[in-house]
Amino acid sequence: MMKIYIDSNYPRPVLKILEDVHNLQKQKKYKIERWEDNEITENDLKDSIFLVVDFQKKGISIPIIKQSEEGYKTIVCRVMDEKIDRFEFAMTVLRVWPHIIEKSDSNDKLFSFNYGGKKLRGVKLKNI
Repeated sequence: MMKIYIDSNYPRPVLKILEDVHNLQKQKKYKIERWEDNEITENDLKDSIFLVVDFQKKGISIPIIKQSEEGYKTIVCRVMDEKIDRFEFAMTVLRVWPHIIEKSDSNDKLFSFNYGGKKLRGVKLKNI
């Protein structure tokens, strides 16, 4: 089962929506969990996705890049302003959610989408 760990910067109502959607699965393929509540083992890395929020104005922050280099399949929501409208954030995540699920099988390790955006993009580490 693929585990999707969600950063504490994701509002709890968004986490709840995603959990409710995935509870509708007939065959459980995905499990949504709050990242801060879990200890991640090396075995978890191959069957997990990590969703984080990055407030860096330009590019992706160094800790997130390092996390990806260490084998964490990471999907970054890039927020250019520190103020997040919870409704818009939820709508953004729901728009890109099918793409996040699709990329769960990818060998690539780093993807991003912009707050308010509609597309999930692969990020090449050597270009950062």
